[in-house]
Amino acid sequence: MHTHARGFSMIGLLVTMVCIIILFTIGMNAMNQAITGGGSAVSGTVRSVQDEMYLRGIYTGLITAGNDMRDARLPVASLIAQSDDLSLNTTANFYSSLIATNYLSTDILISANEYSPFVERMVGYDFHAHQIRGGVPWDTAFEANLERTSHVSFAHMPHFGERYRRGWLANFDRRSVLIGNRGPKDGVDDPNSYTYGRSGVWGGHIVFGDGSITFTDTFTLPGVTFTKDGTTYADNLYAMEDGPSGADAILSFVREMTPSGPTLQHD
Repeated sequence: MHTHARGFSMIGLLVTMVCIIILFTIGMNAMNQAITGGGSAVSGTVRSVQDEMYLRGIYTGLITAGNDMRDARLPVASLIAQSDDLSLNTTANFYSSLIATNYLSTDILISANEYSPFVERMVGYDFHAHQIRGGVPWDTAFEANLERTSHVSFAHMPHFGERYRRGWLANFDRRSVLIGNRGPKDGVDDPNSYTYGRSGVWGGHIVFGDGSITFTDTFTLPGVTFTKDGTTYADNLYAMEDGPSGADAILSFVREMTPSGPTLQHD
């Protein structure tokens, strides 16, 4: 009786290799999410730490600009333009004015956990634009439109009202909320928002006036409150609860600034 040795066919070998590659890819993606955060802000991940570094760089630029301008107030676009035109104080102009004056770099304006397809780093910023006479002293091609194109990820305090007068100061006040990761519209839970990232869970960093940075996965931080009509409330950092001229903390994008207050934008 004869016995025949059985070996792997070429097709069987190829199928095995494909299975190994698929399993390897799944494993690497899982490891990437665990280590880096996988496109969603998670405390302690590489990308989360990177965001913290970016935000610290932005804060340092703000403080440096305020010191150089010898003004008690932190810089805004209208101050850099030496203008009384408050309509200049939009998000796009705010960041572009700081880039033009070399206080910020386009490299640190995009979150390491950015998930929106409309947010991308600006390439080819025109540093000569601020020398044009009769115009604004920065590159107006820099955009901050979350529905079309934005060259920045991070939200900031709108430069209007009592919150601006009290909090946008170089006074190292722990109670002032200056900049941070974006949140959903009006601070209402919305997993469809691009601010939630791939995991469907929101998290972000908040920078205070004293330079301290806190990671949070809730819209109301402990100890952050505002008072209205004699009553103290927990402060939702992504809702304008005290009105356009109020004193509550809020982080957002400002699409347009009008005499009655900012037109906010969320995604």
